[in-house]
Amino acid sequence: MYKKALVAIDLSKEEANLVLSRSTALIPDGVRSVVHVVEPQYVQYSFDPTFTGSMIKALEDEAQRSALRRVEALCEPHGIATKNQRVAFGHTSTTLKRLIADEGYDLLVIGTHGRRGSRFLLGSTANSVLHGTEVDVHAIRITPVEHTKT
Repeated sequence: MYKKALVAIDLSKEEANLVLSRSTALIPDGVRSVVHVVEPQYVQYSFDPTFTGSMIKALEDEAQRSALRRVEALCEPHGIATKNQRVAFGHTSTTLKRLIADEGYDLLVIGTHGRRGSRFLLGSTANSVLHGTEVDVHAIRITPVEHTKT
């Protein structure tokens, strides 16, 4: 039985709810910590000389604050305590691996879209984490939602 799981979510309500719901079944009595990783936007703004370091920092800070509000809203219906919610900053797979190693998690739960072709088994983030961590990784398959006209 797992004792301490890191649950990585995106900020999509449907996808995050699926991952959070299934993580409850996987770790009914253990600690679930939820994280969303905000990736740096340096590349996006590096071509524009009017964007200064302080402007980029302000954009990243706002992205993290906004993400934390969203994480709180997503975790609330699942009963995940605020102390077990966070937003981290960095490259997603590197950040998840660091958190797992530094904080003693024994399971990573992550959603995966799974692609066809070269990434047919897992999404690129889930695949990168799977091949670089020493703990079990539980990938929750996210399937496209079919929209029907009403």
